[in-house]
Amino acid sequence: MFEILIKGGKIVDGLGQSAYLGDIGIQDGRISAMGDVSNAEADQVIDATGLIVTPGFIDIHTHSDIAPLADPRAESQIRQGVTTEVTGQCGLSFAPCTPETRAGTFSKLGLPDMGTWESYADLLEVMDKANNATNIVGMVGHGPMREIVMGVNAPRPATGEEVAAMVKLLEQALEEGAFGFTTGLEYHPGKMAAHDEIVALCKVVADVNGLYATHSRNRDIRYLVGFGEAIDAARESGVRLQISHINPKYGRPEHAMRNTVQMIDWAREEGLDVAMDMMPSNWNHTGAVALMPAWSYELTKQDFLGLLRTDEGREQLKVNPLPVWQLPVLERWDMIRLLDTPGGSPYLGMTIAEIADDMRTSGWDAIFEIMLQAEEAYSGVFLTSNAYAEEDNRLVLQHPMCAVESDTMAMANEGLLKGRQAGLYGYNWASRFISYYLRDEKVLSLEEGIRRLTSLPASRVGLPDRGTLKIGSAADITIFDLEKVKDNMQFDNPTIYAEGFEHVIVNGVPALINGERTDDRAGKILRR
Repeated sequence: MFEILIKGGKIVDGLGQSAYLGDIGIQDGRISAMGDVSNAEADQVIDATGLIVTPGFIDIHTHSDIAPLADPRAESQIRQGVTTEVTGQCGLSFAPCTPETRAGTFSKLGLPDMGTWESYADLLEVMDKANNATNIVGMVGHGPMREIVMGVNAPRPATGEEVAAMVKLLEQALEEGAFGFTTGLEYHPGKMAAHDEIVALCKVVADVNGLYATHSRNRDIRYLVGFGEAIDAARESGVRLQISHINPKYGRPEHAMRNTVQMIDWAREEGLDVAMDMMPSNWNHTGAVALMPAWSYELTKQDFLGLLRTDEGREQLKVNPLPVWQLPVLERWDMIRLLDTPGGSPYLGMTIAEIADDMRTSGWDAIFEIMLQAEEAYSGVFLTSNAYAEEDNRLVLQHPMCAVESDTMAMANEGLLKGRQAGLYGYNWASRFISYYLRDEKVLSLEEGIRRLTSLPASRVGLPDRGTLKIGSAADITIFDLEKVKDNMQFDNPTIYAEGFEHVIVNGVPALINGERTDDRAGKILRR
């Protein structure tokens, strides 16, 4: 007798092994039987004939930190088979914090402060009560620790005493349940961190066999410096390294991806535990504020807006010696689109070149005008760029240690997050990977592709009972029609849900049945 019986599906176990027809019995939130159990009794029977049955997808790099508090239904993720999200990426997490830094984080998101927590343990308790639809794996970000110790957006390296203070904060967060540590070295405040600061923190993570995930310092013209620094940190500290969204960006030498993969292989031959993940897209997103020079982060909102209002101020903001994108430097405004802005805009989805033409101004001034229109919520202006080369995506997918991720957040078509964007493919990243790279282009076999979404990220993070279909595993299961999986992304409306996903089960509880959401939210806040 089972609570749920999945009958007659094509089982792809997540380990890369050949698919086979079989049944799965679920009891008490776990897989309790596999094979031919079609004659067993069950409270609920799911006929999976003609469908693919896989472990629930694990998104190893998300920014869903706010989602459990703003909208715990995780609509955009559940509707494309995601059952577990790894948050706290790119050096950004909601704890540890002070009341001031927490309020500042929410302000940057254009949202009111939603809590009173300060420690990582307190944050996890708050998230426990949210009853999120997906499981959440938390990483602790470098940024909030730096802000607690050094003040907000300190544009300088840390002193020895300050590094020691960050070490203590990290030790505490890891003890309280964080799975690892992340940096965002192209962003503030991580941008000004010295290598020794990063190594000292990585040693703390290595001591507990946690994971270090990094948004490296550069992925275009200085890609060797950025990726080399990450590998050096792993070599010096002994930490397990995950290079986040490894796709090199526009402006990179043509050989950048090939050289990077070779460098990773050499590091692995040394015995270093190095892996990576990629976005299954050619589009890269960031906030408009990330295009601005480091000194501008010290400005008050009013002072920054004051610069936007003058020609002289705008000229100063254009000069950035460490640009996050080469496209604005080269003024390739035809390759950059407006993704999101507080309050909405008729220009959403248009290229900056098109917007500038309509405004009868330059590309830079078009961005400045959009930021001005957002007023004090200007940090909510997001851009996306055609920055990744398809040949790079295909090349890195050939590496067996390359997982696939979204670099986005769980969103919804209605509710508090309606209309918000954190990536062009937030609603369709998994559907694009499956439909384009696996089914249509056959860059990888279906079995190997599913491994990149399931057991590989599970093993990297440290989830021994998830990411595979086997007796005893947590019953996180995704069932889809391979021929009907459809990527519905559109530039002018990227908030259309993916198609082809029939059933999604989280911890033994259906979240999606026959393509329709249930009211159940059975995700868990996981702890290391």
